[in-house]
Amino acid sequence: MDMRTIARPARICLVAALCAGAAGCSGREGGLLIAGIDAKLPDNEDSAAFLDRISSQERVSENDAMRGILFLTDGNDSTTTFEQRVKMLAERKVVDASWEFGSHRPITKGRLAYMVYQACKVRGGVILTLIGPSQRYCLRELEYQKLMSEGTIYTDVTGMEYVAVLTRADSYLHDKKIPQVMAAGEGQ
Repeated sequence: MDMRTIARPARICLVAALCAGAAGCSGREGGLLIAGIDAKLPDNEDSAAFLDRISSQERVSENDAMRGILFLTDGNDSTTTFEQRVKMLAERKVVDASWEFGSHRPITKGRLAYMVYQACKVRGGVILTLIGPSQRYCLRELEYQKLMSEGTIYTDVTGMEYVAVLTRADSYLHDKKIPQVMAAGEGQ
């Protein structure tokens, strides 16, 4: 069958049907665009085992990043699938519901900054107060607060960097300050 002979609306429906049937492609779920909704992580993984597993990864997936945020805020991850993590964090406004989510997609510094900013209820500067959180301004604020090292919003996050950010965020969440020894970029 030649795709050029099929009318555009029919091609769109055909592509959508093929996508829905493909593993890991889900389309919109409750207003959220989520790919890999059934992606699972190791069962009964506590925060120490999670951090150990993550620290050696070249890139952290969105699925793992969201699990880490749940460990940060709740002390555990009561969800079993990526879809549940996305929905839970979207309800809490820790992730932006307008994002497209992919369980195996690497988390970027911008998205991680947004999630940490929202999860830790970081007090932002004038721009964040006036226009609300965005990946760009959340990253700038977390760089300023020394929660994250400098970079662009599109840079993938490594495992070691992710563990460092979670450690700083945990300290911020409990004490509202970052100990000098843990501040990003200190001593470099």
